[in-house]
Amino acid sequence: MAIAIAIGSLIYAWSRTVAPGSAWSVNRNMPYVGGEVAEAQVYQPEYGFFYVALFFTVVHVGALVIAIAPPDAPPWGTLGYLAIIAIAVAILRWEQ
Repeated sequence: MAIAIAIGSLIYAWSRTVAPGSAWSVNRNMPYVGGEVAEAQVYQPEYGFFYVALFFTVVHVGALVIAIAPPDAPPWGTLGYLAIIAIAVAILRWEQ
């Protein structure tokens, strides 16, 4: 690791010597938007995406738990977990 850090530091020091110099400019800190000055805009978030993300999370966590269940787990345990996930998704959908 020390050798890699040393080599990286040498490459960094060498690249500073061959890079062209830079001059400070007002435009250096300005955002670039297709060659035009960027204007601030107000964005009102739409919370419909929250429900999609929560649905995605609930379903995929359910699939993960079922996928890593031990092979000797009782089948009613897996089906019960699927029922709980189905109820959670139904409640999530009902809230809208």
